[in-house]
Amino acid sequence: MTDLAPPHRIALVDDHVLVIDGLAQWIETNAPDFTVVAVSGSWESLVADESFPPEVVLMARVIESPSTLRERIRACTEAGARVVIMSTEGGSEAETDALESGADAFVPKSRPAEVLIDAARRVLGGPGSGKACPDTDEPSGAIEPDDWQRRVLRLYATGQSTVDIALIEGVRFERVRAALKAIRTSYEAQGRRVDTRDELLRRAAEDGYLAEREEAAQ
Repeated sequence: MTDLAPPHRIALVDDHVLVIDGLAQWIETNAPDFTVVAVSGSWESLVADESFPPEVVLMARVIESPSTLRERIRACTEAGARVVIMSTEGGSEAETDALESGADAFVPKSRPAEVLIDAARRVLGGPGSGKACPDTDEPSGAIEPDDWQRRVLRLYATGQSTVDIALIEGVRFERVRAALKAIRTSYEAQGRRVDTRDELLRRAAEDGYLAEREEAAQ
């Protein structure tokens, strides 16, 4: 991607909100050739979003919706969007179902985020060269999370979505996402992988960030 080329507009839809929250954060950090324009927990909220249609939609194969998979894919393609289907079932039957329904690509959810983004690049006509995690020469200094960021991590560890955390904390959704992104960036600067939600929480637990500070209780 050249400096003059705008990032591709990508939307994520899955009724497992934690999955797409984590994926959106990964894309923002590791795939500068994409910008996430919608993170939707339902098919209906995606099509109602003002950003629809994006250039590509990463869509869960199974979603609670009156619309069938074929209908959802057709709505996207008729609007001009490419569709990459994500599925908890990685077998040939699930792949065949998705592709015969009109999807441009199929990726099991068990695969890393890099694979999803490479698929998105391919359906957009890009190289899909596996450069979802570009090398950087940024300084490796790590910044320790502040008290509020630790509180966000603790809530995230209980299964709360970023939207839920924003409501609990009385802040904008974007501030919660920015906090988690800053923590991920700090870990990546240390060379510690945090591509998934589980990896992030594992690192936080290793560093003691999920426990209440003793001094706060004194």
